[in-house]
Parts: sequence; C-alpha cells; structure tokens
Amino acid sequence: MTTYPILGSINLPVNETDILRLFIEFTEIAQATDLNKKNLVALYRKVIQTGLKYLNDNDDEATFREAAEESLHMRAHRRPSTLADLRSYINRFITVADWVDKDIRRVTRKECRALLEKEFNSSGHVFLKAKSVLHSIFSLAIKQGWCEKNPVSGIMGKRVKEERIEILKTQQIAALMKAMLSPDMQCMQAAVRLMLWCGVRPGEIQRLQWRDIDFREKEVYIESHASKTGGARAIPLRGGALRLKEFRKKDHELIAPNDWNRMWAKLRRRAGFDDWQKDVLRHTFASMHLKYFHNLFLLQEEMGHRDSTLLRTRYLNLRNLSRREAYIFFNWDKADFPEEEDTL
Repeated sequence: MTTYPILGSINLPVNETDILRLFIEFTEIAQATDLNKKNLVALYRKVIQTGLKYLNDNDDEATFREAAEESLHMRAHRRPSTLADLRSYINRFITVADWVDKDIRRVTRKECRALLEKEFNSSGHVFLKAKSVLHSIFSLAIKQGWCEKNPVSGIMGKRVKEERIEILKTQQIAALMKAMLSPDMQCMQAAVRLMLWCGVRPGEIQRLQWRDIDFREKEVYIESHASKTGGARAIPLRGGALRLKEFRKKDHELIAPNDWNRMWAKLRRRAGFDDWQKDVLRHTFASMHLKYFHNLFLLQEEMGHRDSTLLRTRYLNLRNLSRREAYIFFNWDKADFPEEEDTL
C-alpha cells in the first residue's frame, strides 16, 4: 500500500493496481470522444484538480448522530412539547439504526427506507411524521456541507387512512353555548368562542392573552410565539366571537383558565357530548368557512396552514352541510340559540 502525497491533505492510501484500473477505465470512456493524446492528458489533469478541489471543499464530516443532535439544537427556540416530540423520534432513530455513527454522507436511501418500514410502520401518520423528521436531519446536513443529497427525498410515503371528519351541527353548538351560561363555566366563554368561530387551536388558545384581541379592528392576533407552526396570523372576529367584549379581562391575563384541560372536559360532558373527536371545533370552523365564503385561500391563511393540502384531506366535511347552517354559524351574534323555524 502506497500513500501518494500529490493528494495533499486528503492523504488517501491506494495501490498501483487501483490507479492503473482507474486510468484504464477513464481512458476507455475518453476514447469514445476521439480525444488526441495532448487533450486526453489535459482532461486527466482537469478531472484530478476538480476532484481534489471538491474533496478539499467538502472535508467537513459529521455522523448521523451528530447531525441529528444539531437539528435539535437548531430548533431549541421551539416550544417544549414540540421539542419533546422531535426528540422522541430522533432518540428512536439513534437507538435502533446501526448506522448512526457512520459518516452521514454514506447513509443510503435503502438504509433510511429500511429504518422507516421496520420501526415506524404502525400507521400512515407515524410513518409520515418519522419520514419528515428524518428528511429534516439530512436537509440540515446539506446546509452544513456534511452531505450533498437527501436520501429520504425519494422514499414514498404510506397511504394514510383518514377517519371520517365530524363537525358540530347547529343544535350541538347551541348546547355548548348553553352549558357555558352557568356561573362556573363563564371562564370558558372566550376560549371556546375563539376556537369555534376563529379556528384557533387548543394549544394556541392556552397561550393567548386578552391583549392579543383588537376589538377596534375586530381581529385576534396569533403571534409566532403562540402559533403551533411558528407563523403569525390575524383572524377576523365573526359570529359568536363578536361577543368577546362581554367577557374581557385585563390585557396581560390569559384568555383560557389555568385548569383548562379539566374545565374543557367538564364543559363537554355538561353539554351532553359523550364522544368528542379531536379538533372538531376547528373542523367545524373550516367547513362552515368554506361553505359560506367559498374561498379556500382565505381559509388557508386564517387556519395558519402553509398550503391547502391538509385542509382538503383532513379538515373539511361539506357533506350534508347546508348554506343555511353556514349562514346561522357566521351570524350567531344576532341570535345565540337559533331555532329550526328561523328563516334566512
């Protein structure tokens, strides 16, 4: 084995047979282009110099483990719950993959696919989330110069079997509003109205303060620190949310009660909901919004989604939803408990 100093700091140990075989293969390829000896030598030199420059420019190395930890460090500003979720996936990668301490440049698509299919195949949602986290690690590595391509990009996702999306009917909304009339439930009024008529997420509602509502402009502002996705948005106050001023407190006070989870479960039971589908208020808002305004892009903006894909597949239920119901929903401030005989 001979070391060739011409390679400078790269210092690659190769033998004469390896070099001869490489030049023979290269010559066979070059001859197909009818190069003369002078041009062939010049081409050899150019290829070698280009290759050395590439190697020297990309001599930074990192293992997959190091890249994964760095991806968490770069997201340190995210909320604790988000970080905990990401770390649970990354810890699982590190625990089960036998290539975590390999140079991330050498991790193959086949290895990534095998990891996802073996360890994260319990459901379509889990597979897609794990794939997204894994993809983000390689994307960071590319930006840092630790690898040149993302092996996860070519991995197909699993088909997700979606549950039937439920939305609240007019009578169910009325029951929820009626349950909040009791003195011990008054503290829920503002939070529930913002979730139902503005599509605010349950996690976001627990971070909002009264100063986030502009009563003059009739808007609620979801700042980046309160938003699930990290992006700020402004949502008009409509329907039942127009009565928020009746429940207003000091600017610095939280809109939702401190014991939110307990009170929210208690309110649903009192309103007669034995079963409760996750995010049903947000689904109701989205479906009523599209039925009433017929504007998917406006809905996307107010929901805080990056594109409309998720809305189309997992948030909307327009089946058997009438224009009358959508009208009542967005005019709820005019009659809090509309009856069936109400006319439009």
